Amino acid sequence: MILKTLVTGMAAAAVVAAAAGGVTSVASSTLAASPAITPVVWDAPLPQAPAPDLQAPLTQTLNGLVGPGSFSSKGTYIQGGLGRVESRLADRKYQDAAAKGYFPVTFTVVDIDQNGPVVTANVTATAATGGTATQPVVFVSGPSPTGYQITKESALAVMSAVG
Repeated sequence: MILKTLVTGMAAAAVVAAAAGGVTSVASSTLAASPAITPVVWDAPLPQAPAPDLQAPLTQTLNGLVGPGSFSSKGTYIQGGLGRVESRLADRKYQDAAAKGYFPVTFTVVDIDQNGPVVTANVTATAATGGTATQPVVFVSGPSPTGYQITKESALAVMSAVG
């Protein structure tokens, strides 16, 4: 009796497997003969250009960084702030650049890419003397008047490019 149940179960499994194999082969031949499927989207918004609304706050952050005043008061624009020695060095470099007529500096921020709280952009700084420098700059969302801070490495690189 057990042998009969086992043989019947195996036969049923073989029939199911054969049927499944047949269905798969029918589906394969049907898909090969069907026309190409074109995707259709209804009422789904398309993604916008990468972060175009960030250009103004990022430019304001850069303007706040190179505006007049001591770098000890500009710590809100720089991620992690500047130490006392770094502030003094930045102030000296700023004064030297101002004496050479580099200020005011204008910034052009393009190719903005936001990835969570981190924003990267290509920034072109143009000095009053006409000199320009373009480099990638990294911003982070942070507690500043503009809502964004520049990383310390990028801040030092911008100041080096300007002066």
